Amino acid sequence: MMESVTGLTIQISGIALIAVLSFFLTRSIRRTFLDYWTAAWSCLAVALLSLGIGFHFSDFRFPLYGLYFFLEYAFGLLLIAGCQNYATGVSISRRHLYALAAAVALPCLLLRISKSFDVLLIPHAAIVAGLYAWAFKSLGASRRQEKPSPGLRVVRLALALLALDFAHYVLLLAYVRVNTRVLPLAYLRYTSIYDLILELLLGFGMVMLVMDHAIREVEDANRELIEARDRLEVLARIDPLTEALNRHAFYSLMDASRGSVDQDASGCAVVLDIDNLKPINDSLGHAAGDEAIRRVAVAIRSVIRSDDLLFRWGGDEFLILLFNISESAAHARVTEIDASLARTRLPGLEEPVSLIVSYGLSAFSVLSDLEAAIHEADGAMYARKQSRKAG
Repeated sequence: MMESVTGLTIQISGIALIAVLSFFLTRSIRRTFLDYWTAAWSCLAVALLSLGIGFHFSDFRFPLYGLYFFLEYAFGLLLIAGCQNYATGVSISRRHLYALAAAVALPCLLLRISKSFDVLLIPHAAIVAGLYAWAFKSLGASRRQEKPSPGLRVVRLALALLALDFAHYVLLLAYVRVNTRVLPLAYLRYTSIYDLILELLLGFGMVMLVMDHAIREVEDANRELIEARDRLEVLARIDPLTEALNRHAFYSLMDASRGSVDQDASGCAVVLDIDNLKPINDSLGHAAGDEAIRRVAVAIRSVIRSDDLLFRWGGDEFLILLFNISESAAHARVTEIDASLARTRLPGLEEPVSLIVSYGLSAFSVLSDLEAAIHEADGAMYARKQSRKAG
């Protein structure tokens, strides 16, 4: 195993760089699974360093071998914890602590089996392969819950290859041990390099996964902001009492129509006012007055079409825009409102009351004439109201 010291040195440097990169990522991106993975890479870097020192100093070899085994198991367990946290959101629990206790006991058990590192490496490689397979399986839950991202695919590929890599060590070292063969020198020199390539693939995939997760959270936050903005825009254009459009909505529609090439919309504008709202407010209170306004809005909706527009124009005034309709047909629809308001029940009254409305109507042939038509309809409504009072 001394032949692999050069490759091991290179591997230590590579793993240390991954640990440093992960640490700096944790400074700017706060994710629990990233914290677990950073701790995992740190454990692996120290584990490999202890193994390299053990190869050089025979007096401390076995304690350092034990430290190497323990830290590699800690690396595997922290790797699994990070994968589980990413996939399901769970954090380290008592079950993980039990597994960590086993990671402490296993090196002691291995060192009692044999004094040969080649022999100890066989069960150790089997355990590490199992840890990589466990981490691979842990990410399966995330794959089922969401469309796999490129980073998730790379991490799962790296975990699968690392599990196979350490499983091949088990088979190869067992074969060599049973048949008393010697591994080729070229193989020993480069095993750590092969491991490092797969570990770099895993680290690269983790960085991709963290960035994918951060981008997805930013997109989700932007989507929520857009939805909140849309809800606020709707609320800003809707009268809360009657759920009709308000003046702000009307002028927004007019501004939008001015930039449109389609100005040929025609129809009738109707301005409608409740005549007897003040006596209701004075005698029954504003709750009854509000209910009267709501009832009028309901009555208007019952006679207009889905393409027509209803606006609450003022306190007890409404604006109705009837499109593609003649004046006579519009008059016929609006006059139906009186009949539906003849027996209106209001809070505070046992008997129904008759709500009285006055309206004015004016036709328009293009949208640019709409405001003039509204002004004319408002004048007609006021004249009708005055004539009723005089009568």
